[in-house]
Amino acid sequence: MKQYKLLKIISNILFGVGAAIGAFGLYLIISTNASLPPGVCPIDNNRPLLFVAIGILVISLLLSFAADRYKKRLDAGPEKDGASNTDKRGDEN
Repeated sequence: MKQYKLLKIISNILFGVGAAIGAFGLYLIISTNASLPPGVCPIDNNRPLLFVAIGILVISLLLSFAADRYKKRLDAGPEKDGASNTDKRGDEN
């Protein structure tokens, strides 16, 4: 259970960092858009920043899925119906 909580905390921290970097990138795009001449794309200058934000958010999402899967595995525990001693045909091992 301790690892589940650690994964969730790391996932939440990464989500916050990714959202903050994405918001900062959006702010930079909006602020530079006003000073650029017409026809110039403001995203080209901030593309690496946006890719970093997207990457961090994807890692956060994957950690969240991993934490939930880990918790389900811990909650399930050993098989309860006794099927671990039989194969597919129902014969004893």
